[in-house]
Amino acid sequence: MHLLDFLKPWEFSPVLMVSFLLLFWLYTRGFMAIKRVDRTAKTYWQAVSFYIGLFSIYIVSHTYIDYLSQYMFWVHRFQHLVLHHLAPMLMVLGAVEIVRKGLPNYWPCWSSVPTLIRWPCERLYHLIQHPVLAPILFVGLIYLWLIPDIHFIAMLSKKLYYVMNWSMLLDGFLFWWLVLGPEWRGEGKGFKTRIIMMFVVVVPQQLLGAYLTFSTDVIYDVYDVCGRAWPISPIADQIYGGIITWIPASMMSVLGLVLVLRRRLNYQKNENYEKN
Repeated sequence: MHLLDFLKPWEFSPVLMVSFLLLFWLYTRGFMAIKRVDRTAKTYWQAVSFYIGLFSIYIVSHTYIDYLSQYMFWVHRFQHLVLHHLAPMLMVLGAVEIVRKGLPNYWPCWSSVPTLIRWPCERLYHLIQHPVLAPILFVGLIYLWLIPDIHFIAMLSKKLYYVMNWSMLLDGFLFWWLVLGPEWRGEGKGFKTRIIMMFVVVVPQQLLGAYLTFSTDVIYDVYDVCGRAWPISPIADQIYGGIITWIPASMMSVLGLVLVLRRRLNYQKNENYEKN
């Protein structure tokens, strides 16, 4: 298979393509606007981070990998690792808020949305972004879609399959925005809360990954029903998927913990510098 054959859409999704191109255009527009105002702004590393995250979403959701994820459990777990952990984290670190600066003047602002629509949306957002509920949702969605009966149905239903993937991506954005977004810059109370959040999400992922890795029974027989894309034993497929759920996913959460600590140290350093 040539590279172009690998990258072309496996099953064309208008929603994904419009979202991908719109985010790319708005971010690029906002980035160029920042550079025009301040040529010394050191935002190139943020742009690289954002674009890598954005393109990784496309690769795992709209190319041959999307096909493989429907017929190989370990590829499915890799797909969700990218959608739920890697891509949202990279895009948040890449200052996804730059997208706002790329909005055209004619673009309607959120404050112009009728209160009847805006108020419940804002209430729901604040609810799911609560420091207690956010990590529960983050880990809970991983567990939910890996419940054997639910996973079986999701992998056979195209609509539910898309709901599963989009819910993982959206929840990943919300969680990493809460942990590493610009609204928090290292304050004492916020620092402690986010440290606890990162510890909370690490352990359940490790337990789930270990369970999948060391289980001697085939838990997800949907891949036997559909047939695997490559000749691999069901147990080996499950072990590889368990390892991806266990080690890389946990390491991403540990990386998040390190980034929280680094932001706290930078905040304290700047605070001491201003006092002196």
